[in-house]
Amino acid sequence: MWQSEVMKMVQNPKEIQSKSQINYSYATIKITQSRLNKALIAIPAALAKWFPAHNETIQVYLNNSPVSQTKHYSSYSSSTRECRIGGMREWFKQNNIKSGDEIVIQLVDKERFIYRLISERTFILQTKELQSKFDSSEDEVDASNKIISLGEWTDSNKQEVVINEYYRLANTIPIEERRYVAKHSDQAREGVPYNLRVLLENIYKGHCQVCDFWFLKRDNTPYFEIHHIDAERGNNPKNLLSVCANCHRQFEFADIQHEFDNENWLTNVSFSGKVYSVNQILLKTRLDDYIKRLFI
Repeated sequence: MWQSEVMKMVQNPKEIQSKSQINYSYATIKITQSRLNKALIAIPAALAKWFPAHNETIQVYLNNSPVSQTKHYSSYSSSTRECRIGGMREWFKQNNIKSGDEIVIQLVDKERFIYRLISERTFILQTKELQSKFDSSEDEVDASNKIISLGEWTDSNKQEVVINEYYRLANTIPIEERRYVAKHSDQAREGVPYNLRVLLENIYKGHCQVCDFWFLKRDNTPYFEIHHIDAERGNNPKNLLSVCANCHRQFEFADIQHEFDNENWLTNVSFSGKVYSVNQILLKTRLDDYIKRLFI
């Protein structure tokens, strides 16, 4: 449990952990005035394993630039007795970096010495912007591409992004009355947004959450249908199930009993007396608090 969001020291006395402002873990380095004056970033000993053992040139992506820059890296074995990335004056100025600010550091490719540096405020704002764009995806292809963009930006693999975003939406989408939308001359209940369809497809791979039946369509993609547990409620993940056509029809027409846990996830369902355990990925996945690691 986090104690009033107060930061706590960990085993390394120069590392402080706190709860991340976003649903992704990340690491930052605090900038001091002396480092600003010298236009360099000092790499703490705890992160030195990410870097070359000797003085070397490295490639650094700055913020969301697709083009890397060559920077000189001084190792601890050099005369400075400190791990440093030099030549940062212009970037400091462009990003209005001040003493006390924090820089997000990501290891892109250790073998080729490639890294990304982002001001923390830019990292958080850009992450939230990418999430907002993901939520308003125009179609499933667009949603899938947005997952890739989030992974590249947050230094996360695809499955981590899928689970993190599903968890975020489960905790942020209000559980409210399902809206109606115009459809030809009639009205129909709103469908499931593209971002949630893509998340469900990536999480369950077409496997029915109730009976586990699945199959691939002719285009080699999994077939699944999405059921609203409460037809009057909207698209919070807690109200959605990825199911096969047979279970979907049973939800519609069979004598049903639902069993929910204390967080309102459906855990068991009974069709005409036959009980099934519902596969809920977030109840099986250990979701530790998202951590910000500050190195000073």
